[in-house]
Amino acid sequence: MRLARFLALAVALALGIGFVTAAEDQDMKAAILKLAAAVEKNDKDAAKKLVDELKKADLEDVMNVMKPTAKKGVDVGFPEGIETKLNNASKKAADASTKAAAYEKAAQVVAAIAEVAAVKCPVTKKEGDKDPKKWDEWVKELKEGAKALEDAAKAKDPKKVSAAAKKLAGACNSCHGVFRD
Repeated sequence: MRLARFLALAVALALGIGFVTAAEDQDMKAAILKLAAAVEKNDKDAAKKLVDELKKADLEDVMNVMKPTAKKGVDVGFPEGIETKLNNASKKAADASTKAAAYEKAAQVVAAIAEVAAVKCPVTKKEGDKDPKKWDEWVKELKEGAKALEDAAKAKDPKKVSAAAKKLAGACNSCHGVFRD
């Protein structure tokens, strides 16, 4: 009888933790979308306030919004997730005209993530390959790539969408190759 009660309590606690995590995921998605809107509107005060809030979060949690929608990712119109879609689009973006709004929203989310990443470098001085100067370069590439993707999406230009996606994927992969442990 004690074991049954213990197991029931353990399951209840595990489910409760799961609900908190799901709520936190929703909060993260909402915060990133708010930041994306502030960046898009060039509302520097709102963006700064949101970045200040988000810089308290783990950067991996912030970046998880680029995962598939079934795995914590924000829904911009790509169920496979922003990260996967941009990696695929870097080769070919034949759907640039039919998915232009989704690419535009994805670009805004990437721009928001770049704003948070800009204040989240995990090192303050060069440590082996980990260099804050390289971090800043990759964040700059993210911002430039996000702007290029947004412009290409608005133009519904597959070649430009693909080129921007390639720039974004390159910046992400370069940074992750050095900083992701």
